[in-house]
Amino acid sequence: MITVIISVDPSTKFLFDIVKSLKSNSIEFELIEVHPREESYNNCLDSIAKLPENSTILFLGHGQDNQIYGGESLDDFPKQPLVKRNEMGIFKKQNLFLLACDSASLIKSSFRISKTNKAIGFGPLPTEIEEVQNDKKLAKEGITLDTIELFKQAINETVILSLLEFFKDESKDFIFLKDYLNLHLNKRINKAILEEDNRNLADLLFNMKNDMVIY
Repeated sequence: MITVIISVDPSTKFLFDIVKSLKSNSIEFELIEVHPREESYNNCLDSIAKLPENSTILFLGHGQDNQIYGGESLDDFPKQPLVKRNEMGIFKKQNLFLLACDSASLIKSSFRISKTNKAIGFGPLPTEIEEVQNDKKLAKEGITLDTIELFKQAINETVILSLLEFFKDESKDFIFLKDYLNLHLNKRINKAILEEDNRNLADLLFNMKNDMVIY
């Protein structure tokens, strides 16, 4: 069973392309949208808790090294923790893919609590200009808004290709998803360098690949 969880806020709108691509390629999955309402947060957690063991859970949204977030409304509902580090046991005996900033650190630090079958996470994924401005290294490299938009497109492209290849063969272990991600990230890095002459984009993609972990 495949479950896709997406946190709904203006900055995650681009991630819905992943959902659309899975649908258009006839991948069967349950979609859980976490809207900026307390009821929606609670309904999501209830749904996760009821999933059968050995399900595959794809989370698309924001995160930190100690939590993943639910939906946000800039007007009246700031994003709040959906699952904190000490609550990661809700994913016990599941295959977990966290497309969220610093989810690699979250997976590492919560491994004994979560007891997932396998979990894939990432390091920083700067998809907003504020994230670049707050990172001295990225700011010095001259990462622009245009580069960020290209990076967001490349995230979607590589993740979609990897998921589609992985889901084509249900007999494959979850670890193969990381292999597909490495393959397509390498291809996209090469394209950024050799065809587009965009070193900054290549560096962002290299960091995404290099920081990715599976536990």
